[in-house]
Amino acid sequence: MHMDKYTSPISYFWGVTCSMFGVLSLNDIAIIIGIIISIATFIINWIYKRRDFNHKKKLREQYYAKHEKNSDDCDL
Repeated sequence: MHMDKYTSPISYFWGVTCSMFGVLSLNDIAIIIGIIISIATFIINWIYKRRDFNHKKKLREQYYAKHEKNSDDCDL
């Protein structure tokens, strides 16, 4: 069977991962989690602001396209 081909690398990976977390203190883990959450918040805000900007740009273009057609009817 070729089970050792898959189980050995997985067990080594989890062994290294657990030992790395064992070296960190609770304060270190809290700092890392805080950094990850702040980066994720920045990315989510950037995505939603970009969507909002593109939506407003589309609405603005539609508004100007609609009112340019009727500009000949102006009495000024």
